[in-house]
Amino acid sequence: MRKNVIKLIQLLMCSGMSCVFALEPQQLSIMSLEHGIDRCYPKVLNAVLQQEINKSKTKQNQSPFDTKLNAYNQQRAGSTYNTAYQKLEFEKRFYDSPISAYAGFDISSGYTPQYDSAQITSNQGREFVGMKFNLLSGFAIDKDRLNLYNAMIDENKAVYEIDLAKLMVKTDAIKAYIAWLIAGYEVNTYQELLRLAENRQNGLQTRLKSGDISDIDVKENYNYILKRKIKLMSIRDYFNQASQALSIYTRDGSCNIVLPSQKMLPKKLPTPISLTHKHDLDEINGAVTNRPEFKIIDAQIEQVKNQQRLAKTDLLPKLNLNVQYNQNNSDTTSTSYFRLNQQEGVAKLDFSLPLERSSATGMNAEVYSNLQKLQNERQLLIDQIATRIQSLRFTIDNTASQIEISEDEYKLSNQLLKAEEVKFRNGDSNFFMLNAREENLTNSYISLLANFAENYKSYIEYNFLNGKNKDLK
Repeated sequence: MRKNVIKLIQLLMCSGMSCVFALEPQQLSIMSLEHGIDRCYPKVLNAVLQQEINKSKTKQNQSPFDTKLNAYNQQRAGSTYNTAYQKLEFEKRFYDSPISAYAGFDISSGYTPQYDSAQITSNQGREFVGMKFNLLSGFAIDKDRLNLYNAMIDENKAVYEIDLAKLMVKTDAIKAYIAWLIAGYEVNTYQELLRLAENRQNGLQTRLKSGDISDIDVKENYNYILKRKIKLMSIRDYFNQASQALSIYTRDGSCNIVLPSQKMLPKKLPTPISLTHKHDLDEINGAVTNRPEFKIIDAQIEQVKNQQRLAKTDLLPKLNLNVQYNQNNSDTTSTSYFRLNQQEGVAKLDFSLPLERSSATGMNAEVYSNLQKLQNERQLLIDQIATRIQSLRFTIDNTASQIEISEDEYKLSNQLLKAEEVKFRNGDSNFFMLNAREENLTNSYISLLANFAENYKSYIEYNFLNGKNKDLK
């Protein structure tokens, strides 16, 4: 019986944290958790959907730069003029350049104040092509470009938001997995402890019938059975809670929730984790590189800077240049100086200056405050990571040392149980001491499991701060 206890609560060591993940196919593994989370977990799915939404918004904000077909028709009768005028034009703006191009055809007939009265100039209309340049205001950015540029940044930022969702969800999933794993090992331990007492009770009942022992010995052992049943019921309740908490992350092929059972427990525990020494600055720089929150903040800063560019541009005067080439088509002339099918070039300059510039100055002040807020958020995140990393480094190393002490306690408890069994067989001990030694051995193993749990969870949190939990493969 003693060998069964020792076999149950013997520490099964393997190398590295990856042993938690490299389990037999029928057992629940972190790898299967990750697969279910990536395919099925709503928070991750919503982050992926948000990326698709942002792509759609980028497409929407490209609309001001789509090629446009403009058609114009005017009929005028009576009074001084009688005329008809038609115009067909294609126009294209370029979001990455302060230039727009256009081309088309227009024609008029009758007596008209338009440039091409049929009695004076081109009676077959004209073809034209031209370009518009924003020389100052809008040269770098305008409201349409701001919306498009920031939509593009949102689309890229969604990638980091997916990473952040995975990082947070998978960190919670690993913690839930460890809690379930430790609770399952505790259930197995108390089940075996109860089985020993029940097997002993069967032997005592037989000896009682033969008059070899007294009734009080049987009752004393049964008292321990009742205590162990109560303890087992309590730890089963805890295991059930841990299973329910983990089940939100365990999904089958159809994304249905699967409740983890004792049969899905792994056969081995990993070795405790201890960290190699790193310079604090190196760890912080690594966290800044890996944590998606920093990339999200950087993207938000870039969006605010785009708004700042718009504010600076709006402070400038508006100076626009329009150049156009015309091909006038005629088959008759009405004056001696008119030439058939004449070409011409036209250039126009538009200038305006906003005197109060309230929108630009207000936007500039808003941008400055938003930049300060984002910089403060970034610095706060760095400070929180720095202080938490230092705390976790101590906890991880400290729990690793506690595990060594717990292992020594377990070995000593095992030696004491072995000695107590020898004394019991020689008649120098009793059931009270034997049961106490068994429970002491069990308690030392439970304490060892608790130290393991704290060591694992601290290491998981440490990896979370360094952005290493978003991919568990």
